Amino acid sequence: MIIGLTGSKTFENKSKINEIIFKLKEYKETENTIIRMGDLIGDDKYVKKYALEMGFIYKEMNAPHTVKNLYSLMSDAYYDKPYTNKNLLLRNQIYCKYIDNCVIFDDTNLTDKKIINVVNQLTKLRKKAIIITS
Repeated sequence: MIIGLTGSKTFENKSKINEIIFKLKEYKETENTIIRMGDLIGDDKYVKKYALEMGFIYKEMNAPHTVKNLYSLMSDAYYDKPYTNKNLLLRNQIYCKYIDNCVIFDDTNLTDKKIINVVNQLTKLRKKAIIITS
């Protein structure tokens, strides 16, 4: 199962993130892959840390205007594009199509533009999402 873990830019509740990833580790009917957005702030840095520590298959869906890294999911041609706001919307759209389920960490009460866009994309695709608040 491919599980998306993402959140708002201000969510930094390490214990909640650790708890959710640990619960995913216990649920081991199939091999789980964790995919995150690849942002450098907010919950994403902790998702990466705990997912790797707990031995998950881990990948990142970083934006097209960034450079490819060791964990990047997309091909080389996807990266190193000029920055536009459309890059983030494209990344969110591809991310939502790629994952099976999503856990969203949100302490903004659905006011973060990234979270709103991801929730809308998941709703269109009829995919499940769990929203965790701090």
